[in-house]
Amino acid sequence: MKLICSILLFITISSSAQYALKVKKEDNRFLFFQKGIKTDTLIKNKSDLFYIKLPDSLKNNIQIFLKNGQFVKTENDTLYRLIPISGMKYSHSKPDSVFNTLLEGNCPPSKTISIEFINTKTQRPFLKNIFIVK
Repeated sequence: MKLICSILLFITISSSAQYALKVKKEDNRFLFFQKGIKTDTLIKNKSDLFYIKLPDSLKNNIQIFLKNGQFVKTENDTLYRLIPISGMKYSHSKPDSVFNTLLEGNCPPSKTISIEFINTKTQRPFLKNIFIVK
């Protein structure tokens, strides 16, 4: 009898134990915006920093093409400096934790920087923007 009471007591105690599960949901937001004042004019050390956040699920599917400019990585993994490089085309991708930069060739020199975010699966741009270099 004591054995049965002990087993029932153990089952009662173990069934009332509480467990906390933490589930981390992936943030699937794609973010691209200027840090500080939002403007279409690019001024060195004032309006040349941009946040680029790619969710893990999209990192392999997004490529960034620039004409007359290039993104340079900063200490922060989501903050990039846009520098003007007249007459050159660059592409950027981030398939894993490495930010890849490729020289794509030349283009007509201009005082504007063209940025296109391309979906590599469909080969179509989903975001375009032009900045004026001052």
